[in-house]
Amino acid sequence: MLDEANLRRLAEMGIDVYVPRVAAARAAQAAPAAAPSSAQPISRAHADAPVAVAPTEQAAVVLLADTASASANALVTDVVQTLKFARIACAQGAAHDEAALAAASALVMFGGRQARTAGALLSAQRQREIGWVVSAELPALAGDVPAKRALWSELKRMMRELAAHTDPARR
Repeated sequence: MLDEANLRRLAEMGIDVYVPRVAAARAAQAAPAAAPSSAQPISRAHADAPVAVAPTEQAAVVLLADTASASANALVTDVVQTLKFARIACAQGAAHDEAALAAASALVMFGGRQARTAGALLSAQRQREIGWVVSAELPALAGDVPAKRALWSELKRMMRELAAHTDPARR
C-alpha cells in the first residue's frame, strides 16, 4: 500500500489512486489510534493555484525572477512544483540578498540582469561551487519553445547534481 507522501505526490500529478473498500477498512482497523495527519492531499484544483515560496535559509535552490505577469508566475510555479516533486527545497529570493545567495546550493535566474547582480555579490570561489541555471527573461521565455526546452534540460541536470550531492549512493 502507498504511504501518505506517495499518495500526495500522485495527487500532484493528477493521478487518483483507487483504494478498494476492503483494504481501506483493514487500514482503518489496523491503525485506529493513529492521529490524523495535518497534511491535506493536494487536489488538482489547488495544483494550478500560484505557489507562494517563502525565503528560507535551508533552501537548496534560490529562484531569482521578476514575476509581474500571470504567465511569468505560472512558469515560476511550475519550476517550484518540479523542485518540490524532486524533494529539493527552493525559495524565491532577491538578487541583492547576499545571505540567501551564499547559503544556496544552486541558483535559477530568469534574465541576464538577475545573473549579473547575483554574480557581482558572490566570490569567484563561491560561483564555482554552486550550480547556475540562467534563462531568458520570463516574458520572452513564455513564447519560446526551444528556450523552455533548454531551461527544463538544465533544471534536470541541476536536480541530478543536487541529488548526487545529498545521496552518496547516486554518485
